[in-house]
Amino acid sequence: MTKAVLKGYEKLLEEDPTDYETLYQRSSQYYQLSMYDNALNDITLAIEYTPAKKKLMLASEYSLMSDIYVEMKEYEKALSAIDSSLSLNSMDYANLYKKGNICLYLKKPDEAYRAFNSMHRIKSRSQEAFYGMARADIMKGKKSEAYGLIKQIEDADPSGYITYCRIGELYEDLHEDENAAANYLSAVSLSDNNSYRPLESLISLAKRNYGAVESAIKFAVSKSNNPVSLYFIGANIAMQSGNYNQAYDCFKQLLSYNQAQTASVLNSMAKCCLALNRLSEAQNYSAMSIAREAGYGNYLTRSEVERACGNPAQALLAATRALRLDGNSTQALIEMALSSMDNKDGKGALQALNEAVITDPSDTYAIMLRAFVYYEMLDDAKSAMEDYQNVASINEDSFPALMYKALAQTLSGKKLDGDETMKKALSDKKELAKDDYYYAAVYYAQTGDIVKGKEMIEKAIKAGYQNQYNLYANTTANLSIAPIRHLLQKPS
Repeated sequence: MTKAVLKGYEKLLEEDPTDYETLYQRSSQYYQLSMYDNALNDITLAIEYTPAKKKLMLASEYSLMSDIYVEMKEYEKALSAIDSSLSLNSMDYANLYKKGNICLYLKKPDEAYRAFNSMHRIKSRSQEAFYGMARADIMKGKKSEAYGLIKQIEDADPSGYITYCRIGELYEDLHEDENAAANYLSAVSLSDNNSYRPLESLISLAKRNYGAVESAIKFAVSKSNNPVSLYFIGANIAMQSGNYNQAYDCFKQLLSYNQAQTASVLNSMAKCCLALNRLSEAQNYSAMSIAREAGYGNYLTRSEVERACGNPAQALLAATRALRLDGNSTQALIEMALSSMDNKDGKGALQALNEAVITDPSDTYAIMLRAFVYYEMLDDAKSAMEDYQNVASINEDSFPALMYKALAQTLSGKKLDGDETMKKALSDKKELAKDDYYYAAVYYAQTGDIVKGKEMIEKAIKAGYQNQYNLYANTTANLSIAPIRHLLQKPS
């Protein structure tokens, strides 16, 4: 469908290359497809060909140009474009909000405040305007004014979950994490099952300051007559933020209630026990979850658990059953490959990984595993190098992706490039998380820098890294800390 639409635009522009409306529409299509260079070329031409009297059209074009520049991380140009749009339509509420946010990103709080205040003049009870002005005030150090605006945000819609998400974000900006967590919990209680933002906010905060979230949940439990849902929330937040010891305790409390002993809770407990390297418990909970529901996710966990227990045949069987239930699952295919690798079956592993890469060509983990299989199990260095070079060319900026890139660069013979990529990843991030340190440790462990690897894993543990399986047992391909494991002191 998308190809047909683009071909249609191409045909129209062949007939009239100055058709600014078609150029605008095609730019919008490119923007939605994340093809920002193409989108920028089209919108630039659209603006050039649009008559000056078509002010609203030009305003829309400049607004789209601003969106494109934001995605390209060229924020000064984005600000210039949105200013051009507002010069043609100064009362555009959405564009004022856009300008305010760009100014906040550029650390221009006074300009941001003026944009948000203009929104307030258009809509006197605009929660978005109050929120924007509060963020600008916080950036300027005007805390008392920000507190006043927080009250106005709540008064504008005291029963909406978005209200308390926004207030929570402002308290985070104010470095009041316990207040932030309490407001996110309020948002959870007001949201429906399809609203993920409050829970995602709690998980994000928990990754940075788990204690604040834990305190808020414990306080809510102490005031609740039926704490089952709070234990559920607490267990899942602890799991998602990598606090497995606390997750284990929450799941134990949760499972003491009969109504909570569902397949999904038991499956999550199995994953938690696996992360804590409590393998016999993980097996038991996994078996219980499958007994209640023979579902895709439960079989996938079963495969991971059996593989960790040294049972590759059972792991392969469980992964195969998971794939039957979801034929497009790259995770199931990767589990099949890992089980085959543990069973010394390189051809079986390659077949599963080929399918995984076909299903999702951007899955760098699958490509890294396939390169290992080619090189270590099938004596095919050429194909391994092709895969490593593929991963080395990625442009993602998440820390795991950068680690894969750096490792692929080193394993393809460009260690200086790999070291530079990892060094940049470590220096670019203002605050490294425990998982970032772990991934860095994997890189240095696998590339021979034992001292740096030990330093990184010790920082991960100090920052609260709790995945005991990864620390003391995981030997997956060249994607673990196995080469430095002997340097770690096992917990008593």
